[in-house]
Amino acid sequence: MKQFVIQYDNALRSKAEKEIEADFASSNTTLPCSTQSLIERQFQEEYTHAELAEVQQELRSKINCTIRSCECDEMFSKYMVKEECIRNGQSDDKMNEIVFDKVTQQIRCTYLLFEFRGILCQYSFLVLAQEKVKSISHHYFLKRWSKRIRRRHTYIRASYKHNNDDPDVERYDFMCMRFYEIAEVACQFENGTNSVLTQLDSMFATLDLPILNNPSLPSQKGKEKLTQHQTPTMDNMVRSPSHVRRKGRP
Repeated sequence: MKQFVIQYDNALRSKAEKEIEADFASSNTTLPCSTQSLIERQFQEEYTHAELAEVQQELRSKINCTIRSCECDEMFSKYMVKEECIRNGQSDDKMNEIVFDKVTQQIRCTYLLFEFRGILCQYSFLVLAQEKVKSISHHYFLKRWSKRIRRRHTYIRASYKHNNDDPDVERYDFMCMRFYEIAEVACQFENGTNSVLTQLDSMFATLDLPILNNPSLPSQKGKEKLTQHQTPTMDNMVRSPSHVRRKGRP
């Protein structure tokens, strides 16, 4: 068991070191563009090397795609794109539908790679090139792939880290301790919970900070759950286990 803990700690240390090296490389070096696309240069400025490599793969793959049909009106353009694929030595073409909004310049694709993986697909890049779009909306740049975002887990102390004396880590620990003290007291009362959440929302608004997954004030259903937890009934009351005689020595 001791050996397992040591090896597990070594594995975490190795993974953390690789992440630090990758972050340093993304922040201080530039991965060359594989095409002459201005959109690719947008991703080059925003994304880490790993995600930029995936975007470049999609850009290169659009060479296998051709537009079979197009229907246009004042608001939308609908394309049918065929991708030439080879499976088991035989041709296996695929068809996908892409709708381009001319007003917002956003794309809806039946391939759903952006919804599933968070990056634009080769079909979308082909349609953007067809529509002569030189710059895409920030809607397609996710923060989790940005090289300017520091991972939250880097603030947590661990035995394999060397940044335990980092001022950011010390401030993070101090604020967490104070937040825990407030939460332990406020969670016992519904009014206290609502008051704390209201003040937190006000602090976010004053400091102009993004509210991530903010539950705001509890809904009516949430309030009923809080009330039920505060006044446990006989049905959900935790009872002591029944006494069972132990087996004893053989």
